[in-house]
Amino acid sequence: MQTMDGTPCGSAPSELMQFLYDFVEAEKQANLAQLLQVWAQPLAGKLAKGWTQGFTRLERGPCGDEIWAYTDQSESRFRINDLLLLHSGQADQERLCGQLKFVAEEDGRWLLKGKFASLLWELYHSGPCYADPDGIDLSDYYLRALDEINTSPRGRQRILPLLVTEPAINFITQDIKDGEAFAKAHGCNDRQAEAVGMALGAEHIACIQGPPGTGKTRALALIAERLVARGERVLMTSHTHMAINNALNKIAARGVPTVKVAGSREGLAANVSYVEDLANWEDLPVDGGYVVGATPFATCSRLEAYSFDTVIFDEASQITLPLALMAMRKGNCYIFIGDQKQLPPVMLSRSVLADDSLSIFSRLTSQRAEHTVMLDQTYRMNQWLTDWPSRMYYKQRLMAAGSNQQRQLQLRDVPERFAEIFDPQASVVFIPTGDRTAKTRNPVDAQWVCDICQAAHASGLPLAQIGIVTPYRAQGRAIQQLLIKQFGRESAKQVVADTVERMQGQERELIILSMASGDEVFIGAVAEFLFQPERLNVSITRAMTKLIIIGPHLRAEPVHAREEVQAWFAQYQSLVDHARLVRLTP
Repeated sequence: MQTMDGTPCGSAPSELMQFLYDFVEAEKQANLAQLLQVWAQPLAGKLAKGWTQGFTRLERGPCGDEIWAYTDQSESRFRINDLLLLHSGQADQERLCGQLKFVAEEDGRWLLKGKFASLLWELYHSGPCYADPDGIDLSDYYLRALDEINTSPRGRQRILPLLVTEPAINFITQDIKDGEAFAKAHGCNDRQAEAVGMALGAEHIACIQGPPGTGKTRALALIAERLVARGERVLMTSHTHMAINNALNKIAARGVPTVKVAGSREGLAANVSYVEDLANWEDLPVDGGYVVGATPFATCSRLEAYSFDTVIFDEASQITLPLALMAMRKGNCYIFIGDQKQLPPVMLSRSVLADDSLSIFSRLTSQRAEHTVMLDQTYRMNQWLTDWPSRMYYKQRLMAAGSNQQRQLQLRDVPERFAEIFDPQASVVFIPTGDRTAKTRNPVDAQWVCDICQAAHASGLPLAQIGIVTPYRAQGRAIQQLLIKQFGRESAKQVVADTVERMQGQERELIILSMASGDEVFIGAVAEFLFQPERLNVSITRAMTKLIIIGPHLRAEPVHAREEVQAWFAQYQSLVDHARLVRLTP
């Protein structure tokens, strides 16, 4: 591991803690610098790039902390749950209201919500205004958690040894056996049963690596069910509310007492309780176990007074060490479920090429093997889609299984132009980009994506079974506008079209990866982002039977100063060679 300036960092707890304190401060400064840079840019440029959304007028919302904002003709990159800063034209000088959450969208207007919303009307009276990205400084939560880890018996004696020394990793043999038998009785394969048994038998820690489609959420739900059955209080946490809600839905479906604390009800099943404060949960079991879903930040506020027997982390590969420690201080046993070959944590103060010591899951799985099990059968991808990621990322251990193993996409009456693309014998298709000058937005490729969707739908594929992945929000917006024009707004919503980060955990019969970039000079400049293996892995493993990649056909492998990135070019070319080459003309 290294310190923030790149010097070696030892393994002593004090050195690790100083490293984490430095990281929290660096992230704080990097977030602030990024916001200030955006705010200071000229309005016209921000509107053109999608950094700013224009509004024709504002109105009072249904509640005192809500605002209706009527959009103008500009197209921004904002999405539901983003934080916004309203201003009159200059974000750094003419602020109207900050920290407004984008909570809903109707035709022509957005619903914004925030604790300072009622103060807006003292400054705003009528006319147009604008929204820039905003943020919240969460460093106090991190520092409070790190202080507790650094000084408490639990932190010094239980948690830090897992990260910096070689503690004995113990399991209770009978609990392992009982857990495996329980999992087998519920239809789990051998490796899933091993994972459930290990998690239930762990005295301190267990790590489950779940490659795409291997049933990690199913294993998670079984683990939670058995923990609650033996009377444990379980904290189910992750880095996003979406991941938490998905896990809670699976757990509650097994009849487990389950509650979500704070965040939003959106995406939660009806049998999952929702409260702003755990003390308000009317169905809280007095003597038995239960599952509480919340982000780690809730342990510094709404759950500060509560403790848990076990903390389960889902999508653990995207959780940083400081964020994990925030939740770990509230439990005695820790179960991490994720995949270090998928998206890593988002960190502004460090390069994507930085070592993986700040990802809790990568750190734990790279240090020790006896507390880790990898699920190795994917029930999502057919065998042809599984082959390349298995060889490239999982040492050929990932295998296609179940009813989808040999299934291929079968469409009827496919137009001649797309006959080769939709040939059932070609599960992976590569189409060279139609614009070799494109950077983050490629109208030619966007139109091809729309045309392919229309052809697939006309040939019998429901729109809801089509997913579109792109690295850039600008390309995503371009595709979405074409889909709306082709199918209408409501029907177009059935097609999931989003960036890689928002697609992790999802699956569709047909996935189209639109890489957009064609300019090879630009590609060389953004290679660390565009060809990052974890991003590529997530992008291509959403498909069940057909993957169509529209991207750059590199005439020569670019030369990059980083050896890691140089290897990524070769990996991308290997994927292109694995696919069937089909050329379309603009």
